[in-house]
Amino acid sequence: MERKSDLRRAILARREALPAEQVAEHSAMAGARLFSLPEFQDAHTVMFFVTFGSEIDTLPMIERALGEGKRVLAPRADPRTRRLLPCQVRSPAQDLASGAHGIREPKAGCPVTALDEVEVVIVPAAVWGDNGYRIGYGGGYYDRFLRQVPGAARVGLGMEVQVVASVPHGEHDLPVDVLVTEARVRRFQRPGRESGGGRARPPVREGEGTGGR
Repeated sequence: MERKSDLRRAILARREALPAEQVAEHSAMAGARLFSLPEFQDAHTVMFFVTFGSEIDTLPMIERALGEGKRVLAPRADPRTRRLLPCQVRSPAQDLASGAHGIREPKAGCPVTALDEVEVVIVPAAVWGDNGYRIGYGGGYYDRFLRQVPGAARVGLGMEVQVVASVPHGEHDLPVDVLVTEARVRRFQRPGRESGGGRARPPVREGEGTGGR
């Protein structure tokens, strides 16, 4: 099986080769799918990651969510503990500044939100597996954070160029509940978590191609 570091390097090179115009197009399409998710529509408090490098562009999504009246959070990283703090963002232009690892994050004055108030976490990755697992950037920040918010919906967000058949994972790695890309929505069954209507739902793919949900 291909090592995580090798797979991460290969997929990041593929993502970084995409033209900026294509990333913008994919970001808009994935954003439309994200905002159509029932769990996202029903949530009041959502945590977005803030775009870094060649990642899918979340800033327009953050602006839209704010415009729709949602309480928007973004992570502030603590490099000493490798943990994330969910901080409220009211204006990306005013509230975000370069932080740990050069990634924009909420400034010190942005209020920290209680963990039990986080309803949806939008999760980044270098590589996404078609089995719901991910390869991050090597810091383990999100795996630690997701364990702190077990009741929150985990929504992966990325581009199809990042998706492979499966990724190596161990017992401490956490899958997402949903993976959203520009092309489709993939759903996965998380053990112990109920989905729509109080009944567990088997893994399905929604919106095959670019026209559906």
